[in-house]
Amino acid sequence: MNFSHHNYSMPDPAIPVSPYTSHEERSKHLRIIGRLATEVHRTVDEVEPLYEDILAHMKNSASIQDYLPILVSRRVKALLM
Repeated sequence: MNFSHHNYSMPDPAIPVSPYTSHEERSKHLRIIGRLATEVHRTVDEVEPLYEDILAHMKNSASIQDYLPILVSRRVKALLM
């Protein structure tokens, strides 16, 4: 069987997958990232990738996502302090 004509594609590992489901969600988290960066005396560019990585991992296992910004912020803060 020849599979060369099928359009199966794997995600490109060089292109990061966003943990956000909407522009509004991203905006909310970016405000949190900005406050967190100020609090830990780091730049947003330093905090954002760590925050998004932790958010993506926690989002996959969270049954209730309302508290994720608080939980992610605490974890990022602990890692950066």
